[in-house]
Amino acid sequence: MDGQEIGQALRIVCVDPPNRCSFRGGIVIDAQEAPKDSQELVLYAVADHVATITLNRPTALNALNRPARHALSEALDRARDDDAVRVVVLTGAGRAFSVGQDVAELASDYEAAPPALARLIYDEWAPLVEAVRKLPKPVVAAVNGAAAGGGLSLALAADIRLAESRTRFIAAFVGVGLVPDSGASHHLVRLLGSSKAMELCLTGQPLAAAEAQALGLVARVSEDGAALAADASAYAAQLAAGAPMAQAGIKAILHAAADASFDEIVALEAEWQDRLGATQDHREALDAFLSKRAPTFRGQ
Repeated sequence: MDGQEIGQALRIVCVDPPNRCSFRGGIVIDAQEAPKDSQELVLYAVADHVATITLNRPTALNALNRPARHALSEALDRARDDDAVRVVVLTGAGRAFSVGQDVAELASDYEAAPPALARLIYDEWAPLVEAVRKLPKPVVAAVNGAAAGGGLSLALAADIRLAESRTRFIAAFVGVGLVPDSGASHHLVRLLGSSKAMELCLTGQPLAAAEAQALGLVARVSEDGAALAADASAYAAQLAAGAPMAQAGIKAILHAAADASFDEIVALEAEWQDRLGATQDHREALDAFLSKRAPTFRGQ
């Protein structure tokens, strides 16, 4: 998305009631009422061990109101509990991945008193981001268009991010006089380093897909949305052919590695090796290696 498209995207976060938002900073200004979404807020589909979860409020650029957040939470729980699902792809319908919080949802709170933003974070946004982060299966974020505000927080929580050439990552919080939340600060510092994270958060300037890839935030940049969907499908299929229990262990260890000591990580690695060494998947991998064939992992 170019600068003009990003501005248009962030101006229509306020979509449901006929309120006029007038936040400064170029984030949400005098938004007109947009058509209400009539379809399912989150789409869920499973094929070949891959669950694709699609944020589906395209007229709002996938801004997440409370029903949409709850629907996403339910979809993530469904993928977590389904043994047939080995990989999750998270993406957005239309021109954006997600522009985060639906500002219109807060309008009535602003009229009466300052909104209880801490409660909103603790009760809904942080658990949602944590559900992505702690899902014991690989999560691939196929980031189409803008990932801004809370949408950025969701994308950062994924294990692997793929993008298209128009993708922009935007820490838009400063534009509305707020700080990054729902773990965005945690992830940005660890993924990009403190200096680049500080620049993005203090300025609110978009991070383009090509630079994001150069910085290691994005694994691959596709030409357009159609190519991104195809690449995400191929990437997920490759992951789905892997050993599910080993992938769960890798996620647990690498998440802990950011803050744990060397000795703590060695102990955690040893614990997982003991556990995985007794699995049928490990035996299958050894037999396949000796037989010079590809292993077939069953998650057992």
